[in-house]
Amino acid sequence: MTSTLETPATAGAQLSPGREVGVAVIGSGFAGLGLAIRLRQRGETDFVVLERGNDVGGTWRDNTYPGAACDVQSNLYSFSFAPNPDWPRTYSGQPEIQAYLRGTAQRFGVYPHCVFGAEVTEARWDEAARRWRIRTRAGEVSARVLVSAAGALADPAYPDIPGLDSFAGTVMHSARWDGTHDLTGEQVAVIGTGASAIQIVPAIQPQVGSVAVYQRTPPWIVPRGDRPVKPAAQRMYRRLPAAQKAVRGALYAAREVLVVGMAKQRRLLKPVGKMARAHLERQVRDPRLRAALTPDYTIGCKRILISNDY
Repeated sequence: MTSTLETPATAGAQLSPGREVGVAVIGSGFAGLGLAIRLRQRGETDFVVLERGNDVGGTWRDNTYPGAACDVQSNLYSFSFAPNPDWPRTYSGQPEIQAYLRGTAQRFGVYPHCVFGAEVTEARWDEAARRWRIRTRAGEVSARVLVSAAGALADPAYPDIPGLDSFAGTVMHSARWDGTHDLTGEQVAVIGTGASAIQIVPAIQPQVGSVAVYQRTPPWIVPRGDRPVKPAAQRMYRRLPAAQKAVRGALYAAREVLVVGMAKQRRLLKPVGKMARAHLERQVRDPRLRAALTPDYTIGCKRILISNDY
């Protein structure tokens, strides 16, 4: 799904002085867009989406680091009511997901309800008027209902490292990647081994002079079954939407088995743990390095990561 939208500055709404709405939604990521679309489908038009950025997309607008992609299959990581038969890969990258969100917002008429540059700085309940009084950097608005769809990880957290403030080199967070900085031949230090780090490291490794990864806790990593989606499959999804819906259902069921394993039946995760150990043994031949990369906790206690090249 491609997007041919006008610039967000002309596509969004404005907050006129004293504006009142029925519903105000904070954030335009998956959650905010999903709610806005459902409101539109119910015939509701008296609402605004308050977005501090310059476009919809949330984390998929902000995270543009090398290798950025989703670790959930695209046929599942999408709105159930808006399937995309044109996903290029099993696991899509950031540009494709952001294009999907923009295209979906346009398709369902959400853009005219979005107010961009509207970071919420204050929200208080006015008991007498029975309304929320909301202050944003784009103006003020009052609403009968206020819904926060702000992501839990919307604001990057920097580690408290002595000397970081005086470091003479370039410092950037994965969620605020500086794409203008040329990493060719650079000495790079990556702090952390989470879901973003295991995508960044293999993406920049061929380009940089050296890369050092600082790890606190090793993650469990399983293979990434990523592959291009064949044109024949895309045509089938377009002509027979039920086929794509069936794939989505199968993916959902498989994920739910993992949830049961994490919450109740730990034995269900044993095959996953064996897969992760075999994956590590295939990729890391050095016994000492492999030992340092082997978690000492049961798989599922932390987020399970997927990668073929980390």
